[in-house]
Amino acid sequence: MPSASIQPSSCNVPAASVMCVALPQAAVSALWRGQVVEAIKLVRVEQNVGLKEAKEQVEAYVHTQPALRSRLVQTHADAREGLLRWVIFFLVGGAGLFFFLA
Repeated sequence: MPSASIQPSSCNVPAASVMCVALPQAAVSALWRGQVVEAIKLVRVEQNVGLKEAKEQVEAYVHTQPALRSRLVQTHADAREGLLRWVIFFLVGGAGLFFFLA
């Protein structure tokens, strides 16, 4: 991830409870790797906030970064596609096993 692709966070998020706080660099790096839960954990530890506040901060940051948001959407779509392939594999394998054993 080139550091030029990281845009400074803006505070145009309409949620009143979200404070305008920059995320730690480790959390931003985790987000770019598609690890949202890890980013929330890092924000909680480094800023000493609760789970809800950390989640809101991460969501607000992602909301201000269109490139990051599209990357996370693509990562989640890939994960769903992989899960679907495994489910189909097990269903076909189970049906084949049933056919040969019955």
